[in-house]
Amino acid sequence: MGAVVSFLVQAIAGLLFALGIATFVSLLKGCFVLRRMALAGRQDHSAAILKSPLAPPVSTIAIPPDASPESLLFARRLLELHFGRNEVVIVLDGPPESELEVWRTEFRLCPSARIVAGKLPTAPVRGVYESRDPIRVVVIDKEKGGPVDAWNAAINASTSPVIGLIDPQSEFQPDVLLRLIQPMVDSVDETIAICGGVSAPPSAGLAAQFGALESLHAWMTRGAALAGRNRTLPFPGSVVLVQRSAVVQAGGFTGGALELFVRLHGLALAIGKPYRIAFFPEPVSHIRTPKTRAELHLQVERDQREIARAFFHRVATAGPYGWTILRGLFLVRAVRPWLEMAAYVLAIVGLAVGWVSIFAVLLVLLATVGMGIVLSMAAVVLREVAEPNSPDERRMAAMFFAAIPENLGYRQLRNLWLIDGFRPPATPKKQHRGSSAKDRPPAVSAAAK
Repeated sequence: MGAVVSFLVQAIAGLLFALGIATFVSLLKGCFVLRRMALAGRQDHSAAILKSPLAPPVSTIAIPPDASPESLLFARRLLELHFGRNEVVIVLDGPPESELEVWRTEFRLCPSARIVAGKLPTAPVRGVYESRDPIRVVVIDKEKGGPVDAWNAAINASTSPVIGLIDPQSEFQPDVLLRLIQPMVDSVDETIAICGGVSAPPSAGLAAQFGALESLHAWMTRGAALAGRNRTLPFPGSVVLVQRSAVVQAGGFTGGALELFVRLHGLALAIGKPYRIAFFPEPVSHIRTPKTRAELHLQVERDQREIARAFFHRVATAGPYGWTILRGLFLVRAVRPWLEMAAYVLAIVGLAVGWVSIFAVLLVLLATVGMGIVLSMAAVVLREVAEPNSPDERRMAAMFFAAIPENLGYRQLRNLWLIDGFRPPATPKKQHRGSSAKDRPPAVSAAAK
């Protein structure tokens, strides 16, 4: 028994070392992509696009959970974005009459003659409203069907060829649409989506430093590293622009923005269509830096559940390409936490009963804590290398040394959060009344055939 436990501990440590090396390679690739973009430079044509008739209209959609001041403020911020033709589409998913009245009062809404009809089946729409004021806002009141149903209702109600998705938990600049639309204007035929933003800035406090390191890892791997292979995926706090026709062709939303991107990649690969999903690493948006451990927990859990939804729906969303697209995320966010916790338990129990030597325990610590410190410090250094024109020594030093306490306590707690958050999503409801199977676009798996 002792030999078996000792072998398992060493084998798991070896796997963790392999995952750590793969993560380092991904960070290195992200650095190369960012460095290449920084050296190439990018001209800002925001002023010209603001007045140009060539810039496509954008429908920025929002699915507020309630009528709280935070939801109203987010909607107001969307209306204040600097863009020539920005339509804000707000979908209220089964709101009570009291909340609907708050929205009516806030935006001086009146019934609209707009007909919401599209190819994406949703719960019935109860009413469509527009503002009496000179603002382009459309509010949809529909029967409750869940967030995915609400996103699809927003796609049906949108009239613009480009859809804008902004994370309510992010901090974004008023000119985000002007700057993000430029890659799509430059290559309108092939660019089906754009993902832009940067990692969260560090702030005072360990929770803020840990959150900034979390954001930095996601930005450099999902954003920059995958951009080198045209496999960019949304990261927390990113802003997304996507062609409405591509969303409809992909069958609409089945989850969040991450799942939508997996579906877009899978469909384009299945039909062999040349496509581009652009990565825009400019400070137009970033996730809010958490101030407390509770806020950090919510951010990690929210991101993990979105990854889990995309993984468990990968066959439906991306057909045979689902595993290829999500393999790296699955290994890092689902497999590694279980391996680390198993290694800790086996090493501690084995050492207590004499089955495992102290050297095996040190090997486990090196593969987990040691490798984690190296990866976080490397991410900070590579981030600075990628931006040679704007070094920030104070930010670099604070985040660099935060990598030590990050892996001495927080890493183990985070493993428990990730394990708890990676679970199969609830079974989706059956098709809504009034829709038929023939209304649905072909699935990716069918296209692959």
